[in-house]
Amino acid sequence: MNWNIRSEYTEGDDVIASILKIRGIPTDGTFLNPPPLSEAFKALPRELKDSLHKAVDLVEQFIKDKRKILIHGDYDSDGICATSILFNALSKEKGYENTFHFIPNRFDHGYGLSERSILAFFEKVGLSLNSDEKILVITVDCGITAVGEIKLLKEHGHSVIITDHHQKGEVLPPADVFVWYDKIVGASLSLLLAKALGSKDPHMVALASLATVTDLQPLLGFNRSLVKRGLEILNTDPPVGIKKLLQVAGKNVTEITTYELGWIIGPRLNSSGRILDASSSLNLLLEEDEKKAEALAVELNSINVQRQDKTVEMYDLAAGIDEKNLPKIILSSHADYHEGIIGLVAARLSQKYFRPAVVISLSDGYGKGSVRSVPGVDIISFLRNFDDMFESLGGHPMAAGFTIKKELIPELKEKAEKLAVASIPDELLVPSMNVDIKIPIDVVDLELLNRLDTLKPFGLGNEEPVFMSEKVGITDVSRVGRDAQHLLFKFYESGKYHKGIFFNASDKEAANLKFGDKADIVYTLKKNEYNGNTFVDLFIKDIRKN
Repeated sequence: MNWNIRSEYTEGDDVIASILKIRGIPTDGTFLNPPPLSEAFKALPRELKDSLHKAVDLVEQFIKDKRKILIHGDYDSDGICATSILFNALSKEKGYENTFHFIPNRFDHGYGLSERSILAFFEKVGLSLNSDEKILVITVDCGITAVGEIKLLKEHGHSVIITDHHQKGEVLPPADVFVWYDKIVGASLSLLLAKALGSKDPHMVALASLATVTDLQPLLGFNRSLVKRGLEILNTDPPVGIKKLLQVAGKNVTEITTYELGWIIGPRLNSSGRILDASSSLNLLLEEDEKKAEALAVELNSINVQRQDKTVEMYDLAAGIDEKNLPKIILSSHADYHEGIIGLVAARLSQKYFRPAVVISLSDGYGKGSVRSVPGVDIISFLRNFDDMFESLGGHPMAAGFTIKKELIPELKEKAEKLAVASIPDELLVPSMNVDIKIPIDVVDLELLNRLDTLKPFGLGNEEPVFMSEKVGITDVSRVGRDAQHLLFKFYESGKYHKGIFFNASDKEAANLKFGDKADIVYTLKKNEYNGNTFVDLFIKDIRKN
C-alpha cells in the first residue's frame, strides 16, 4: 500500500486550514457553512425543476380522477428510502388512499422494473395489465434503462413517471415524464418530487440523507446541504424505525454521523433485500408504532447476521485467486454464490486486489453479475463494450449489475480481460492511500478532534481527514471482535497514551507487531465517550513497523 502524503505539519500550523488548502477548498466559501436546502435547490438544473412541475401535474390529475398510483422502487437502501418518501407524501401527507407501493423481490423479479415485477404489482392492486382501469406508475431509483418494460406499460394505456439517477442508455424509455439527474440519489429525486407535491415531513429529509451516504454520492453541493440537514434531524428527532434499528444493533451512540448511516443502518436496511425480500426494511421506514418498529428492527438485525455469515462463506469460496498472475479485471462465477451477496463479495475482492471485480451467481442457465470498480475505471462504460452479450445491464462508473446467459460467461471473461489489458493503465491498479497531513502524534487531542467537526459531514468527495504519525511506540497489541479479526493497539509517545483499533487486520502484517516496536501509522480520529469522560481514539487505516 502506497501512502500519498499530501502535506506535512510544522510547528504553529493550523491543521484544519492545511487540510482545506490541500483539498482546494476556500475557507471563506459555502463549504464550511452549506446553504439551507431551499437555497441549494435553486442551484439544481432548470431541466430537473421543469420535469418536477410536469410530474406534479400528472400526479395531481390522477388524484383528481381518483385513479390508482403505484410507486415502484428497488430493493437496496436508496430504492427503499425513495419508495418510503414518496409513499409517505402521497398516502400519509396528502391522504390519497389510492396510492400503492411495490418493491421487487431480487430472486423472483430481478433488478429494477421488469416484466415480472409489472405483472406482480398489477396483481397486488387487484388489476391486470389489460385492465380497463389505467394507472400511473412512478418508478423511483430505477426505470431509466427499462425501455421494453415501459413500452409494455404504455402500449396498454398506462402512464409512467420515471425518477432515476442511474446512467442513461442510448435509447430512452417512452415515459410520460423523466425526473432524472445523476448527481443525486434516487431518494433525493423522490424527496424533490414529494416536496413539489407539498410534503413537509422532515423525516423524509433524513431518509434522503441516509440514501445519499449508503449509495456513495459525493457529499458536495446539494448533497452536502442535504446530509448536513438530515443529520441534524436524525440527532434530534429521528424516524422511529431508524432509532429502533440503532438500539437493536446495540449502538447507543451519542451522535449519529455518516459512519452510522453507512456502516450500521445502511447494511441492515440492505440485508433483507439481499437474503429474502426488502418488505421488512420498507415497513420499518413506514412504521410509526414503536413496538412494531422494534419487532421489525429485531428481524432486520437477525437477517443482517445471516448476511454477514454468508458473505464470509462466499468470500472464502471466491478467494482462491492466483495472486502471482492477477488479471487486470477479476471475474469469478460459481453455482454456490448467493445472488444477494455477490455485490459484497465483489467489493471485498476489489478492495483486496485493487482492481475491478465481477462476481457471478449461476442459476437456471443464467448468471447474475455484480461488479465493483476502483477509482479511474468507469466500469459501466467498460461493460457496455459487451452490451450485446447481456440480457440486462445497468449501473454507475464504480458499480454495475447484469444478467447474462451462462454459456456466454467464458467469452465475457476472455474479452473483458483482453480489453482490461488494453485500456486500464497499470498505475490505476496500484493500491494507494491519501494522507492529508503528516503530524506528530502529540498534536492529536480533543481540541483538534472538535475542530474537525467543522468539516462534517464526511463521505465520498469529502473524506474524513487522514493523518500519519511516525515512530510511535507500541505498548500492547490484542485481538478483539466476534472472530478475533480486529487488532487493538495501545501506543505511548511524548508522555501520552493513545488507543487505536485496526479493523479486519488479523491476517495482515500488523498482527506481527508487538510490545516495544516502533510503528508508522495512518489513521482517522474518533470521539469515545465513557463514564462521563471523553477520549480520542485512533481508527487505524494502515500501520508499518518503523
